[in-house]
Amino acid sequence: MNSNQTSVVSHQQLRVYNTMGFDVVAKHFYEINSLIELDDLIEKNIFKDDKILILGGGSNILFSDEYFDGTIIHSNLKGKTIFDSQQSTDNGQQSSFTTVRCMSGEVWKDFVDFTIKNNLYGLENLVDIPGSVGASPVQNIGAYGVEVKDCIDCVYTIDLSNGNRVLFNNEDCHFAYRDSIFKREENKKYFIVAVDFKLKTKSELKLEYGNIKTYLENNGIVSPTLSDVANAIKTIRAEKLPEVGVVGSVGSFFQNPIVEFKVFQRLKETYPDMPSYPNDKGVKIPAGWLIDKAGWKGHKENHVGVWDKQALVLVHYGGGTPKEILNLMKKIQDSVFEKFGIEIKPEVNII
Repeated sequence: MNSNQTSVVSHQQLRVYNTMGFDVVAKHFYEINSLIELDDLIEKNIFKDDKILILGGGSNILFSDEYFDGTIIHSNLKGKTIFDSQQSTDNGQQSSFTTVRCMSGEVWKDFVDFTIKNNLYGLENLVDIPGSVGASPVQNIGAYGVEVKDCIDCVYTIDLSNGNRVLFNNEDCHFAYRDSIFKREENKKYFIVAVDFKLKTKSELKLEYGNIKTYLENNGIVSPTLSDVANAIKTIRAEKLPEVGVVGSVGSFFQNPIVEFKVFQRLKETYPDMPSYPNDKGVKIPAGWLIDKAGWKGHKENHVGVWDKQALVLVHYGGGTPKEILNLMKKIQDSVFEKFGIEIKPEVNII
């Protein structure tokens, strides 16, 4: 396919476009390799009357059915640009940062590796998260105490209804826990072209979350570098998460619930070992711990199950259907609510 022509694929098999590995078929499928292609499709009103899904790496998507009766648009826009360093003031302190622009079709984990290689700080805790760069602001991806919103400067988009270029700065995106303005139904018309990331040029490592510090100490690393932290997180992730492409999953299936402090205090009396992370909205409790305590870790039924090394991860062993994973999700939600009185919501986008 050349850079000036996009062809539609009818009844496209999507197994390689969703990391759960379900055999889902889409009515229409377009891969966008250039903005010229996209403008041409918009001018022809290709997207006017159909249900539209903009799909990145498919790492946070769960199709609810084996047929998607609509049009899928997949970004294959590539490219990364590092701009000159600048000075800014944060909380009264001067800091140096560099803006990096990345096109939406780049693979997220490759992009993070690129920033580490260039000694740019901010995204290292988000290393090895599957998916595309374009999907990162939609979900406000996060891991190990860091959310991508903290590094996003702005998001470049195209309105599929009219072809207009629309720029969203950080505040416009209305970022929240695993959420953004792009998840609202009325904003799903925006095709993300590129994202500008504001990354620091001097060390500001975040080691408090999870067992990063423990890993570094156990390996004799006293003064960790950017690469040390990234490698630690890569190792920790590999030890507890299924390998993408080998076992079907979407990583963290559920959001970590946030409860009122008085609710947490009551639960803590019954479960003194309950881990917790206080914030300005209440107390965050790891969903994986709740699911594990409810007895689901390692559970398997038919073609799906709960990963035996991380209860937050639901897996597809192959040959299954979306309905199987949805049924398992509902059973886990009911079980956790019955035991703890806490509602856990899916982090994955169910389509």
